[in-house]
Amino acid sequence: MNSVGSLQMNNKVEIPRLALGTYATSNEEISNVIETALSVGYRHLDCAWIYGNEKGIGDGLTNQLKKGEIKRTDVFITGKLWCSFFKTERVRQQCIKSINDLQCQYLDLFLIHWPFAFIDQDPNKNEENKFIVADDVDFVDTWKAMEALVDEGLVKSIGVSNFTEEQLERVLNMCKYKPVVNQVEIHPYCPQIELEKFCKKHDIILEAYAPLGAKERPWKTKDDPEVLEDKTIKSLADKYHVHPAAILLHYIIDRDIVCVVKSASPQRIKDNFDLFQGHPFKLSQEDFDTIHKEIKTRFRYYIMSDGAKAKEYPFKEWKNFVSKD
Repeated sequence: MNSVGSLQMNNKVEIPRLALGTYATSNEEISNVIETALSVGYRHLDCAWIYGNEKGIGDGLTNQLKKGEIKRTDVFITGKLWCSFFKTERVRQQCIKSINDLQCQYLDLFLIHWPFAFIDQDPNKNEENKFIVADDVDFVDTWKAMEALVDEGLVKSIGVSNFTEEQLERVLNMCKYKPVVNQVEIHPYCPQIELEKFCKKHDIILEAYAPLGAKERPWKTKDDPEVLEDKTIKSLADKYHVHPAAILLHYIIDRDIVCVVKSASPQRIKDNFDLFQGHPFKLSQEDFDTIHKEIKTRFRYYIMSDGAKAKEYPFKEWKNFVSKD
């Protein structure tokens, strides 16, 4: 079982601190990936409609449950509402499609994937060419429809992804149910210190994607910095006699942030999970100070170009900066 444990969200529900990411893994491949992850010990699956592989995830989950070693209630499943389904009548429709494809009866957590809308489309058709900004649809109205899913029992908890402090404030000022989670990119090149303070103040758990820098991203260029290769991270890895990935995952976990780590390789799935089995070290405050003092590079690996023209696009002020030190 996952020795990393769990965190309690503001609705008193427990969320496992380590999750398997499922982005960019094909429907054909993902079923075996899910079976491997669950057999290794993962109990949190991070999914999304836009990934296009929820049917395969459902097959893998069902196959593993049939073995009788784990029950549905042992697995925490996160889904995400895509930007094309912000209209009230679409929210429930996409949620039910994800539940059916995942074969999971309900979602443990459902997130608004980004804080802006695209023009409306049918969730039964993945029409990627229709990602056109629709600023007339407000995510606070979408949030009300998300709350109705909790009341109906389709989802246990609701949250957001890629939201700024200001956008979270808008939800907090009108909500019946507070967001339990804000899932964002976090690693030493994108540390999210101020957002972390804000979320802790409002009892919202931060959840980190791309903790290892999304090294296999198809859009990377030769000039992109790789956080796994950072000299400060490598120095700390030498200090603790571990792989640099262990430092980056502890950089998340040791801040009480939920960590979403993605791999389709059975060996890396096991290796990432095993980083927390038999490795009792924690990063010290001195280690964190070293990371934040020595690492000057600021870099986001995920920039949502299709939404960059949206009024609520969250990264308007962000500029990738690679230190020459």
